[in-house]
Amino acid sequence: MSNDYETFIEKVKRKTAIDLALYKEAQMKRRLTSLYEKRGFTSFHTYYDAMTQDEHLFNEFLERMTINVSEFFRNASRWDVLEKKILPRLYRENNNLKVWSAACSTGEEPYTLSMILSQFMPLSKVSVLATDLDKEVLKRAALALYPERSIKEVPNFYLKNISIRIQWVIK
Repeated sequence: MSNDYETFIEKVKRKTAIDLALYKEAQMKRRLTSLYEKRGFTSFHTYYDAMTQDEHLFNEFLERMTINVSEFFRNASRWDVLEKKILPRLYRENNNLKVWSAACSTGEEPYTLSMILSQFMPLSKVSVLATDLDKEVLKRAALALYPERSIKEVPNFYLKNISIRIQWVIK
């Protein structure tokens, strides 16, 4: 690993908690080199320095490094386990739940979680914290506007006027 790239991934990890060293080095290096060269930079060092000064550049980097995949009831079998095995036990132990949806992208997962939790308790007793590194997807999530095709997997009984409140952390 080149010293320039190694220093870059260490700085990115400190700043974002994204560990680029976990990815295939050659592939990640090509992807990032293409990105910084497209913006006129000649090294990882100069690119990182510019990213720390330019929010747009930093957000572009995050968009390239993160995968914004989100859909309601994605991986239905996982939600089924949560609903049938995990949540009943948690609710018996504490009927005021606080849950965190990390890397929530455009918000379908925290909304799905809220819908499922509504079967166990009033949503006024639920606190859902939804976070993501990408501020733009969080802003879209907070709007809660989804095209009809996005809700195709949502069971009909959830679509009946459920009012969901989620705390969106947009910093």
